[in-house]
Amino acid sequence: MKLLMHILRENKKLNVDNATLRYTEIIAKLDEEENEVVKAILDYSRDNTFHNLKEIIRETFDLIQMCILILWRCHRQALDIDYPELIKEINIEHKDKLAQREWIVETGIEIDVKE
Repeated sequence: MKLLMHILRENKKLNVDNATLRYTEIIAKLDEEENEVVKAILDYSRDNTFHNLKEIIRETFDLIQMCILILWRCHRQALDIDYPELIKEINIEHKDKLAQREWIVETGIEIDVKE
């Protein structure tokens, strides 16, 4: 399975610039997307239809998109403080933490950001 996600910069139609969006706005949107994923999962648990399964996937992609935005913004902040490897370093810390907690890895997802 190969997935394609994007780092979204701006949407002129919606008048949204993700580079300058306030963190309060990011938090509100993140909360909204998380609630939509929960609702989709609950709907599917009550009614296992193909439509409801697709809604879980759609809403999860929206939530992942918000997480990508947060990581991108953190990366930009790390560049501002001359720490370009920060995301990579914390990614390795996270991987190590999972191993220490004895998680069994099913597979991996590679994320290649084109800069």
